[in-house]
Amino acid sequence: MNLIGRFKFRSFEFDYVSAMNFDYDVAIVGAGPIGSTLAYELAKENINVCLIDKKKVIGLPLQCAGIINKRVLEINHIPAEFILNKVKGAFIHSRNHSLTVSKDEDQALIIDRVALDQYLFKRAVQEGVDSHLSSKVLSIDDVSGEVEFKRDSKVETIRSRIIVGADGPLSVVSSAIGNDFDYYCASQYLVRVDGIEEMSFVDLYAYENLFPGFIWAIPTYKNILRVGLFSDYDYKKQAETLDDFLRNDFRYDNYEVIEKYKGKIPIYNKVNRLYRNRALVIGDAASQVKPTTGGGLLIGFEAVKMAKQSIVNALAFNDELDSDGIVENGGEILQNVFKDYQKDFEKRFLKEMSYQFKVQETLCTLSDDDLDFFLVKLKENDADKLISEYGDMDDQSIVVKEFLKRGLVFSLLPAIHKKQLAKIWLL
Repeated sequence: MNLIGRFKFRSFEFDYVSAMNFDYDVAIVGAGPIGSTLAYELAKENINVCLIDKKKVIGLPLQCAGIINKRVLEINHIPAEFILNKVKGAFIHSRNHSLTVSKDEDQALIIDRVALDQYLFKRAVQEGVDSHLSSKVLSIDDVSGEVEFKRDSKVETIRSRIIVGADGPLSVVSSAIGNDFDYYCASQYLVRVDGIEEMSFVDLYAYENLFPGFIWAIPTYKNILRVGLFSDYDYKKQAETLDDFLRNDFRYDNYEVIEKYKGKIPIYNKVNRLYRNRALVIGDAASQVKPTTGGGLLIGFEAVKMAKQSIVNALAFNDELDSDGIVENGGEILQNVFKDYQKDFEKRFLKEMSYQFKVQETLCTLSDDDLDFFLVKLKENDADKLISEYGDMDDQSIVVKEFLKRGLVFSLLPAIHKKQLAKIWLL
């Protein structure tokens, strides 16, 4: 049976006739914030979209620290009621010293991630996106467009012209197109405390034994903090580390752990591809996260715009999309369209990722004594003011370039590290 529909592409419309039976133009696996936002943006273009997610309730369990650059308000709609707090800067702690970096204006938002995820999902559904919840994807075929999933003990299959993997760090779609990821474990406690004095600063604890990660304490609202870490440790070791931190280094004596969470953070790998045949990947499924902090929401929302444009362009080539032999018959045209998505992403983020990996590699060379030395030297050279002026939690290369330009890299760290630093930064 031929399917006849109406497709809107940029400023004109045209009819298309499909020689194959497809249930959807785009099937998005994963209804988290990135998948739901992409679904919404595509549905606004009159594209037939569905969301498939294994969760019964979107947003649960919480698996995010929930802090995001205020620039997110320029990229996606965040209802004001989901903003729990705003922060101006951070207290950075080594074992024996601390440093304050801040700006006059708020720099980051603390988000109710459960509420936000549910809002973005409902917004997509209200725009006409079909949803399949409690549906665990078993496999995808990026050539035929088939997505097989299990719901209520029943295996179902749908077909889609394009499949998008937004299914997180254990992505079925990303694995299907040949990607292989490494991960960090991340653990987080929700902590109730008495006597919170400062609600507009995040605490970051940089200790030798935690690198390449760190511990954070994020004030959410009233007397609640999110205290967590990511590291090379497994979950058991992370729990022991957080418990020890709360007993010995936490700056509040009276506290109560009320909830615990854990998850995985994919490590960005530029070798991994963002597309193959009918399939694209985005967000954590594409390891589109910051190397230094593991945050990916802002990057993911920016990637949505890039992926959307490639998908819209691809749907203009209906003959290619409706071919059984998509690789052999017209596949080159389609892959050139999808290639733009990867090019656009790498143009925007690849250099930034490289800088952040170098920062991470530099930190991994430091002992606790080195870190103490580093914070003291930052203050002596007024580099804390430099960080406050140029620092950006997402575009960290800006302040790194200032350090390099002013020759501060060697002066801020013990001389013993000069050779290692020169190798890392190719100085």
